[in-house]
Amino acid sequence: MVISRQSNDPSSGAMQEISLPSSYLSLFLEKLVPEPVARDTLLTLAGVDAAELDQRNLPLDRVIALIRALDRALPTGWHIDPCLQLEPAQHGPVGLAAISAETIGDALITLQRFERLRAPWARARLYRDGADQVLEIHKRQELPQGAELLMEMNALALAGLIASLLGRFRSDLCLELPDPEQPWHELIRHRLGCRVKSEGSRSALRLPIGHLSDRCLLADPELHELMAHRCQRLLRHPAVGGITARVMACLAEHGGRNPGLSRVAHQLGYSERSLSRFLAGEQTSYRQLLDRTRYRLASELLRYSGIPIAEIAERLGYGDPANFNRAFRRWSGRSPGEFRQTCRPGDNRSP
Repeated sequence: MVISRQSNDPSSGAMQEISLPSSYLSLFLEKLVPEPVARDTLLTLAGVDAAELDQRNLPLDRVIALIRALDRALPTGWHIDPCLQLEPAQHGPVGLAAISAETIGDALITLQRFERLRAPWARARLYRDGADQVLEIHKRQELPQGAELLMEMNALALAGLIASLLGRFRSDLCLELPDPEQPWHELIRHRLGCRVKSEGSRSALRLPIGHLSDRCLLADPELHELMAHRCQRLLRHPAVGGITARVMACLAEHGGRNPGLSRVAHQLGYSERSLSRFLAGEQTSYRQLLDRTRYRLASELLRYSGIPIAEIAERLGYGDPANFNRAFRRWSGRSPGEFRQTCRPGDNRSP
């Protein structure tokens, strides 16, 4: 059954107020249904106009309709690999804040605090259960029939992120799902490399408390602080989603250095042409986003740290501090030194 905009479900009004960046759906579609004709047919079956994918956000009811169409058209377990293969940057600033946390325990706290940014329809609860730490995922509101797979996909994506943090200890992770055992659960066990328990009361991730003090392989206190600060700002003042936010998160992962359009496109699962087209649809470009990312990182380091200006320039990929000085003056109207002397919290101008 395709979920319609005119659903009689009492939650449908609230559901349509929630939206996801359409670029997420485009990423899944391009990976799962690479043939344009087949992709257009699938969109028609889902009742989704192809033009909607060129918009910045897609209402949650359209997302669920598309997921149900994919589930009818593709082999069982189609959703597993795309969810488990998400890069940290594809989780947005939440993913970057989690992987750069000092310890596994800190990463779980980060995911609990900011889960709403990853999945606006979900909330997370973190608690101790005997010898285990549990990250439990609930729906924030009642969702219509057909949202069960969406919840599983969200849990899988979280499991993949946490498994990457655990590294060789990923087998100690346990993914709990509320549904009865399904034919594809064995594939999840194989792909994820951990236990999967079904027929629980909710979606949850469980791991022994002994791992909470393990250091994250990509621990980076400065990147964690910047990304956590970004997440807090987004909770207070939600930003426009879409591919813009994901590209900026990817650039932040590279510390403001310029990895190049080709590498960013590959990391996010797009061709250069597709990525440029999506950015143009959001009235921006790769170069503009690189400047914005560098300005944000530079201004926060100037505002909140005592790192020398020449070192900040080097971190951002400027071989010559004079080039950084010129760029920063172009972005802010001030030199880095003047900015450091006069800046105040809340000065968030961007280029």
